[in-house]
Amino acid sequence: MKGTLLIFTIIFAVLACGCMSQTPAEPPGTPQVSTQTVSVEKAIPDLTGIWSGTGTGHTRAEGFVSNAPVHFNITVQKGQVFSGLKEYIRPEGGTFYENFSGIVTLTGEVYESDDLRGFAFGKITGPDSMELNYLEDGLDTKAYILHLTRHKT
Repeated sequence: MKGTLLIFTIIFAVLACGCMSQTPAEPPGTPQVSTQTVSVEKAIPDLTGIWSGTGTGHTRAEGFVSNAPVHFNITVQKGQVFSGLKEYIRPEGGTFYENFSGIVTLTGEVYESDDLRGFAFGKITGPDSMELNYLEDGLDTKAYILHLTRHKT
């Protein structure tokens, strides 16, 4: 009888321990993690093509400049990284070319760096439009805001 009572007590204890355990509650304010995945490739915009527009800004040497034409030819893009050739007309009339490299974030922000000392940051504003803020340091500092539209081919 003592053996039966001992076995019954052990079985009851094991069952009681299993039924009484609880998953610890999350502290208040704990963010919920989504199990959904987002395809990164779908979120990266394709920027290849010729983007043209005008720049308005100021340079130390030339003063205020309005509606200066500019073209960005983005020739290669691998994921979020791109490169190409920039073309613009200087106020004295000469056409100038520079290579550039850049990145685009998943939220549509664009960062670009050119051959000289300049760089730009901006945002995709539509499927075929972007705004870039160009800055260049040095003896002839420059600051431009560029509104670009991609040419349809």
